[in-house]
Amino acid sequence: METDRKTRIADAAIALLGHAGAKGLTHRAVDAEAGLPVGSTSFYFRTRHDLLTLALMRHAALDLADLQADAQRMRRANWGVEDFIDLLIHRVADWLSPGKRARLVARFELFLVAYHEAELADIVTQQRQRFVAATELALTNAGLRDAARLAPMLLALVDGVLLDQICAKGPALSDAQQRAMFRAVLAG
Repeated sequence: METDRKTRIADAAIALLGHAGAKGLTHRAVDAEAGLPVGSTSFYFRTRHDLLTLALMRHAALDLADLQADAQRMRRANWGVEDFIDLLIHRVADWLSPGKRARLVARFELFLVAYHEAELADIVTQQRQRFVAATELALTNAGLRDAARLAPMLLALVDGVLLDQICAKGPALSDAQQRAMFRAVLAG
């Protein structure tokens, strides 16, 4: 039960970061968002730093779970570069979807907070290394050479596309535009 409560707190913190920004992340606000009695969040996570660390770790776990589901799709036979690009376009669309949009905003809020807090920046760096390794493996499975060089560039492109689209007031990038960008990086 304690793990469930901590997960509720983490998910509520991510939701708050996505809807209210870092300024809206307070222990009392997390209690309200999670539907828990006042003081529940501060019982488990005494400081704001503890709460931000929890949110950062939970966020990374959720994103990694999405990538692991994608890896399952890649296990089918005859997987190639175009299939991988289709998967990238799907992943971008999924993370931009209404159901995950607040989580995506929370990602960028957490990155900005981590910029100012060295311990959080270290966690972001560790998590990024995990994502680079997962991307490198996916690129290798798609038959691409030089996956170690391409993986960080691809991650930067995906983050750039997500940031652009989350902030854009104009039309979204089309699948064709995304496909062209992904091909350019992968042709590298």
